[in-house]
Amino acid sequence: MKSLNRHSKRIATDLAGYGLILLSLAIGWLPGPGGIPLLIAGLGLLSINNSWAERLRTYLLDHGGRLLPIVFPPNPLVQWLYDGLVALLLIMVTVLVYRHRAVWQVSLGIAGFFIALAIAFLNRGRYERFKRKH
Repeated sequence: MKSLNRHSKRIATDLAGYGLILLSLAIGWLPGPGGIPLLIAGLGLLSINNSWAERLRTYLLDHGGRLLPIVFPPNPLVQWLYDGLVALLLIMVTVLVYRHRAVWQVSLGIAGFFIALAIAFLNRGRYERFKRKH
């Protein structure tokens, strides 16, 4: 009976971990942190019983900060391109919200606004300056 109880807990924990990872993939495109916390939580549950998940979770937590300089390099041309992308997204948001003929247009406009806000905030080190100031 102990073995059955132990195996059922392991299966439930693993299923919950895989479920959180799949959910993180499903909502990862949403504005804000999206699926990142869910991915880490799913890996946390999987790392209880699986050493591969513990190694992956540790690697992501230790080396995840290196991604920001790769995505937003200190190259002026790339920074201007990101600022142009933000301007285009904000124009698209304005048009979609102004027309608002369908719910999906308003939803897409709101998502586009938060994506543009995140890009503008992370580009040119604005987030670091804001963090130091406050």
